[in-house]
Amino acid sequence: MFTTTTRRPRTCPPWWRRTSPGPCATGPHAPHHRQLLRQSDPAVRRHLAAAAGDAARADAALAALDAYLTGLPPIDPAMRELVARLRGAGRVKIGLLSNASRGWTERHRARGGTLFDDIVVSADVGMAKPDPEVFRLAARRLGVEPAACLMVDDQPQHVDGARGAGLRAHLYERARLGELIALLEAEGALG
Repeated sequence: MFTTTTRRPRTCPPWWRRTSPGPCATGPHAPHHRQLLRQSDPAVRRHLAAAAGDAARADAALAALDAYLTGLPPIDPAMRELVARLRGAGRVKIGLLSNASRGWTERHRARGGTLFDDIVVSADVGMAKPDPEVFRLAARRLGVEPAACLMVDDQPQHVDGARGAGLRAHLYERARLGELIALLEAEGALG
């Protein structure tokens, strides 16, 4: 199994700061934001409407969030190239596990889904990284034992969650991409 996320900015975009409750010290994936984005869209809307004071502001914030997330590349370009190499070698099953809201499964498929044997979106399955159970689910859906999986992610807590589920895991850092390539070559995944 192979997962990655797109690193988000460390500060909230202005449209989110105006409507979101709580601190924005670590950007849209701060704990309170992760909790909101994991919920169904109606639940997010209700929470934002209560925090913002009216439904119109909540709808505007959700529309802006959707536009912002849609504009982000689904996969880091260097990582996409590596995933394409893995796919071309044909030696491993490749899955994408994403902490995204409902509707993103099809968006991921449309924006690069042919690279993956399976795509698991947290809102669609009711679990999110770093919960160890979501990593086990992703492995089951690929038909692979967790111990045979290498999970790659750019968030340390997700790497820890994968290890807690029995997967091998690698913390992806763009500057250290060569180390990941060497690991995959040593394992025979790149042919």
